Amino acid sequence: MKKWLLLSFLPTIAFAGYYGTPESGCTSLDFRNDVLGDVRNQRDVAWCYGFTAADMLGNTHYVPEKISAAHISMSYNDTKLGRLARWLSINIIKPTEENRSVAHQTGFNMFAIRKAQATGWCPERVLPSEFWTKMVRVSDTWVEVIQPLKESMLDIAALYKNRHALTADTLPYYFAFKNVDAAKFLELLQTKKLDNFYADLSEEVCKDDIQEFDKHWKVKMVIRNSRIFGRLNEQLNLGRVVGLDYDSRVLANLKNPKLSLSELHTSTIVGRRWKAETQSCQYLVRNSYGQECSTRYDAGIECEAGHLWLDESRIYPNMTSIVYMLSPRVR
Repeated sequence: MKKWLLLSFLPTIAFAGYYGTPESGCTSLDFRNDVLGDVRNQRDVAWCYGFTAADMLGNTHYVPEKISAAHISMSYNDTKLGRLARWLSINIIKPTEENRSVAHQTGFNMFAIRKAQATGWCPERVLPSEFWTKMVRVSDTWVEVIQPLKESMLDIAALYKNRHALTADTLPYYFAFKNVDAAKFLELLQTKKLDNFYADLSEEVCKDDIQEFDKHWKVKMVIRNSRIFGRLNEQLNLGRVVGLDYDSRVLANLKNPKLSLSELHTSTIVGRRWKAETQSCQYLVRNSYGQECSTRYDAGIECEAGHLWLDESRIYPNMTSIVYMLSPRVR
């Protein structure tokens, strides 16, 4: 998410205090299950909103398999907001060669969910969100190499610069997916602009596997306010996971001094418990940095395979908003 899209929230999020959750309202909940599965790792691609949206949609709709966060992110990038954000990013905010070479990354969980609700979901097994399969030409055969997403995007950008000189016989490598072989990959590369390439790739890969959501469900964002945890707990009590938009620096430093809108990150809240030592309600944050509990996290954070327990008092000063799914029957 970018600072310019959140400036209007500053008066609300900067000054309000909050009502803490009493012990009686902080009964233990834990929504980790086979639907959510293991924590995924976004690595160097800032699609945290896509991973969170995939978790929220999968849990809400009881999707029997993991939803592709890459598909959600690429679809979001093809919206008016996504295209505007990319134009601003590559022309004004961060006009670097690397930024122009990869798919747009930052975004809003709420709008990503809305787009996915309208277009449907693609399985992770069809369009992976962490690693892609690179097929490298070696003499007369193709050799398979599995590599991270950003590295794959940079390889695609390198091919794109010379795309019109490439032929089926000179293509040095391609990325293989369902419905996309060497010929189809070269066709997409030569007929699409790089800005649109990933949305079109996603559509081609997922075209036979898209499944619809119940469109009666809506999505709502609530900006930080004094009663934000009451709204958050209402959703948890209904059995729903909740998206949390916050400053990621609190994960490395629980005493992070102030909120910076340029450091925003999105994760999923999948549980809560009462912490007697701190006399505080804690929330279980499902982060998208992988399952490892490493030194990247503050020593005071209890980490369980990439799930992090955070006190309300630490979350509140670093949060901007929550996002949740709204059923037709509940306001």
